[in-house]
Amino acid sequence: MNTKLIPVITAFFLLFSAGFVPRCFAQLQQEKSPHTEKVEEHPDNTDTESKPWYHSSRDYVVHHADNIAQWTDTFFGDKRTEQEAAYSTLRLRLKHSWNEDDDFDSDLGLRGKLHLPRINKRLSLLFSDDEQTSDDDLIADDRDSSDDIALQYRAREKKYYRIDLKAGLRSSGNPKGAVRYRYERPIEDTLIGRFSSELYYRGGDGLGHRARLEFDKILDSDKVFQWHNKVNWEEEESGVSWVTGFALKKRLTEKKAVSYYVSANGSTQPDGLTNSYGLGIRYRQNLFQPWIFADIQPGYRWVKQDQHDDRHGVASLVLRLEVVFEKDFSQ
Repeated sequence: MNTKLIPVITAFFLLFSAGFVPRCFAQLQQEKSPHTEKVEEHPDNTDTESKPWYHSSRDYVVHHADNIAQWTDTFFGDKRTEQEAAYSTLRLRLKHSWNEDDDFDSDLGLRGKLHLPRINKRLSLLFSDDEQTSDDDLIADDRDSSDDIALQYRAREKKYYRIDLKAGLRSSGNPKGAVRYRYERPIEDTLIGRFSSELYYRGGDGLGHRARLEFDKILDSDKVFQWHNKVNWEEEESGVSWVTGFALKKRLTEKKAVSYYVSANGSTQPDGLTNSYGLGIRYRQNLFQPWIFADIQPGYRWVKQDQHDDRHGVASLVLRLEVVFEKDFSQ
């Protein structure tokens, strides 16, 4: 373990949690909009803070159900959106995958979130809490299997930020816990910024810290361009691993959508190697019933696992069949 990194990681976490990123987003918003927005005053109500938050067009972009970024994240089953939503979700997924290096593989997994309102309205039960996002198949993190479970407690939630506490068990039986801070705010009318910082502990592996910085650019009512970045530090690993990727997501109909993406990942140690560059297409369609979905995802990667290896190309194909059950508690 490199003890010199501990104060750096701790300071990083505290710095962002204290509000550095919120101030950056606010500054960007001011630079994009030099003129202060005027708030209409009513004779019987001059207190602007008492007005509903959706009177701001930028807040409307983030929170309204017609937000295409939110729609595509939900349609493709983004875990971040799912874990913060006011509804319970269970996803039973059958996945068949093939690539030139590892041949064929099949997997059956259960993922989801169950609200526990009878115990506490802020409490949820999570299955397979591995922080994998919908387009991360090129850089998937398989250290936590689908047998992982965790309790999530919404410690605090305001207009732009949220703090969650998590505690649970890994498939090995070792405990795990985390505290996660997320800040999301519109920078301009069609641009949304999002930052999250998570300090976690995994029994058997030790401490770690994961940070994400994401931007959603709404192109029109059916298209969104997304840029996601992730860095991860772990006590038992040398260096910091990183991921960056771009995705263009398009709603074809209310039952069909497609995502075109490119992605790269690597680590700062031992040699600052970029392990993989990749691109792919993911097509997803609702079949027969509102709760049945099918995916097809061809992709191609240029892989180099060691500094002395030659980079080589690997074709891949993923097929998914997913059953999704949801119950809305927001009403």
